[in-house]
Amino acid sequence: MLGTLKRDLLLMVSSKQVIILWLFYIPLLIFVVDSFVPEVLYYMIIVFYTYLASITSFSYDITGKSKYIMNSLPISRREVVLYRYLSTFIYFAITIVYAGIYLWIINALKLAHVDYFNLRAIVNAIPAVMISTSLVYPAFFRFEPRIARIVHMVVFMTFFVGLSNISMTGEKGILKYVSLLKWEHVMIIALVMYILSLILSMQIYKNRDI
Repeated sequence: MLGTLKRDLLLMVSSKQVIILWLFYIPLLIFVVDSFVPEVLYYMIIVFYTYLASITSFSYDITGKSKYIMNSLPISRREVVLYRYLSTFIYFAITIVYAGIYLWIINALKLAHVDYFNLRAIVNAIPAVMISTSLVYPAFFRFEPRIARIVHMVVFMTFFVGLSNISMTGEKGILKYVSLLKWEHVMIIALVMYILSLILSMQIYKNRDI
């Protein structure tokens, strides 16, 4: 599985589109969230970069010739699915390091005042990442690439709009209502969804003709 992770990382860094996205998405978020609650920026970066990294690496296996390579490897389909779900947390850790360095440089250059490490935001980001990926992974295992991308875009835009609304202050925002939710309850929901999604994906991929 370490070899598969290395392959995924090499594929991402070899893509100009992915490099551009990773370089310019943070400045875009800083610009967009500038009028919202500043504390939400770090949280949004962690969630979106982890989600995008997970889906981008996954899409190579589904849409490209690498799916044939995956099936030729000495690992079972069950292990392929398990790796995909476990890799989410690896990308989560990579995102924390990358965002920390990137945002620290922005602070050092005094381009903007942003958090480059926020433990509370990291903890709160875990269930958000788990819920979003648990909704998308089965679609990539089940449907053809075109339909899977549609599901991906729906989930991505829903989370983006939702978090943007959460970031708003005043009566128009829903930040005051989010505080009523306990992290433990959200984490339980996320964990149940992730496990059910894993089981579903294993069953789907097991019976899918490649």
